[in-house]
Amino acid sequence: MVPDASRPESSAPSTVSAKSARAGLRGLLKGFAQHPIIVSRVVATKVKSDPVRVAQAAAETLPPSLRPVVGRVAWPLARRARVAVRKFGMRVVRGPWNEAKEHFDAGRMTEAVAVLEGHAKYPFIKRRAAYYAGELAAIQPNPIPPKSKVIVGERVTGRVLHCVTNALPYTQAGYTVRTHRIVTAQKEAGLDPHVVTSWGWPMMQGHADATPYEEIDGIPYHRLLPSGEVPFESRGRMIRGAGEVTELVRTLRPQVLHAATDHRNGSVALAVRERTGTPMVYEVRGFLEETWASRDPKRIGSQRHVLQRDREAFIMRSADAVVTLAETMAAEIVERGVPREKIYLAPNAVDDSLLTAEYDGAAFRAAHGIADDEIVMGSVSSIVAYEGFRTMISAAALLRDRGTPVRVLLVGDGAERPALLEQVEELGLGDLAILPGRVGPDEALQAQAAIDIFACPREDLRVCRLVTPLKPVEAMALGKPVVLSDLPALSELVGSEGAGLLVPPGDPEAFADAVAGLREDPARRALMGEAGRAEVAAKRTWSRVAETYRDLYRTISG
Repeated sequence: MVPDASRPESSAPSTVSAKSARAGLRGLLKGFAQHPIIVSRVVATKVKSDPVRVAQAAAETLPPSLRPVVGRVAWPLARRARVAVRKFGMRVVRGPWNEAKEHFDAGRMTEAVAVLEGHAKYPFIKRRAAYYAGELAAIQPNPIPPKSKVIVGERVTGRVLHCVTNALPYTQAGYTVRTHRIVTAQKEAGLDPHVVTSWGWPMMQGHADATPYEEIDGIPYHRLLPSGEVPFESRGRMIRGAGEVTELVRTLRPQVLHAATDHRNGSVALAVRERTGTPMVYEVRGFLEETWASRDPKRIGSQRHVLQRDREAFIMRSADAVVTLAETMAAEIVERGVPREKIYLAPNAVDDSLLTAEYDGAAFRAAHGIADDEIVMGSVSSIVAYEGFRTMISAAALLRDRGTPVRVLLVGDGAERPALLEQVEELGLGDLAILPGRVGPDEALQAQAAIDIFACPREDLRVCRLVTPLKPVEAMALGKPVVLSDLPALSELVGSEGAGLLVPPGDPEAFADAVAGLREDPARRALMGEAGRAEVAAKRTWSRVAETYRDLYRTISG
């Protein structure tokens, strides 16, 4: 399986045709008629209270042949019904509802709960207040109640249980790609990795046909699917998850628990460690409270920002070892109270085969009307604001005005794409800029090969200073010169051997100057590309990263 790394994280159900929807509903109704127990489940879930729980109840009791209908048809319809109920209710309590949401979105979580508590006579308000309260409890100390110890038999040598938020094949994003690359490399290195996803995923995201167990490329993936009463807030899901992961540990008998950010996975793993005595690694792939705060400056220093940072720091300090992606991130973790000798680096990496792979970039260029002699700068990425692609597009307009035009190829999708399309139109770039949207996994690699100068113009935000992206590493492995914002996490990527150019973030003039110099010097582009490939080969292949994990596990498991 080759995942589509260009996709932003998403688990939304796919759209179905009207014909298949009607057929699905007929099958679902037939299933209800054949299985009276479903009717009792539906009644027990209080249809008027929450239609999503009706779909949940049906999914639990339908035969396997009909469960996909729930995921494709009944569940999406139920979610729309719940939205409609909320909208109707908001007309009754519009002021408090909106006020509470504004507090919550700004990180003032206690205020959000307090506003709604005075209107708890409405069921949907009571549920929303409970949701806010549960999210607040999840980032406070001791979110998961202690339980008695569980006896685990003799551990299986080399077995590791990875606790992650989501995974392939239902979610394709940088997070899930990294997980799968790690575990496949670990298996090749002689370890025995298993993956378990967070409680309720992916069924609660609409995939009612998910199974509790699946092997992907020979890797066991375990899913903690919901049953009975379903908690929709984080603390409730964490409590359920801790109980079920404890049972999984008792069954699998791993030597090590390996939890990846965020704090919810970390809290579950800590609870399981206390119950089973299994050593725990915490992998910090990002500082998600900083990512959240970066979307609105008013969030910085808010209750949610501070509490989530504190909770993450507590988990880092409590883990037996911490893994992270780069020295810049390790320095931040040290500031949070973790000794440097307890921190291991496992950088974003690529398959060894990518260093010698050849993808048909020429075909991708031809399909999008790019001539062989045109120079293309661009990226394959999730298109979000902090990636800074507005700077790249502005630089393209400057180069055109100077009479040295380059084509822009920006492949992927995300919240910022509509704004970038407007910018392209406003600047009159026309056919110079190509934003084809989301593509498949093979096309994503073809697009990488089609680019002459890879761009990573990230904004000067705290999250961008700390966290290293994967896409420039892939471009370097393919021998592409890279132009990046001069930020600590990005300068660390290119090393000191001339693998890339660093320019001031948010400066279209400087970005245009760097690209113009490379545009006119193909020999320099080739030298930079080879330097980048050498940098990746030396430090950033999954086989090397797997060795780091293997040594770490041996250290903490004795």
